[in-house]
Amino acid sequence: MQIPEPQACLTVDDIKVGMSAEKRYSIDYADTVKFSEISGDWNPAHHDEAYAANSIFRQRVAHGMFSVSQFSGLFGMDMPGLGTLWLKQTVEFLRPAFFGREYRAVVTVTAVDRQSNTVTLSTECFDDKGEKIILGEGVVKPIPLKVKAAMLELA
Repeated sequence: MQIPEPQACLTVDDIKVGMSAEKRYSIDYADTVKFSEISGDWNPAHHDEAYAANSIFRQRVAHGMFSVSQFSGLFGMDMPGLGTLWLKQTVEFLRPAFFGREYRAVVTVTAVDRQSNTVTLSTECFDDKGEKIILGEGVVKPIPLKVKAAMLELA
């Protein structure tokens, strides 16, 4: 497998309020099994159709953190990209994610603090009907200018 390269490498000086990035994703049952293997969460709401049929959602649901994990890819690959450290995340689960549907994760810059080299972003996920399923806020530390400059010298 070839590891994808980040699409961006933005420093705090490159980032402006309102900038955003998004990605589309879907969740199938095989993803849920992998996520359960990693997390140890084998809740029957994710795996047992009979159990889930009697739940408030009437069907199996994907782990909410699967959607939250999409922000990791956005931060590390697109906004800000290479060298980003994810420092903090809040999350509110508004609606469940179901298997076999398309979703969209969006991060949007809401604040830039050059002094602390941090960027605050709204973090949201939407279902295929445009309804918000996740709402939160992330704080990241973009690559420092001196580190980026040293990388460019080596290239």
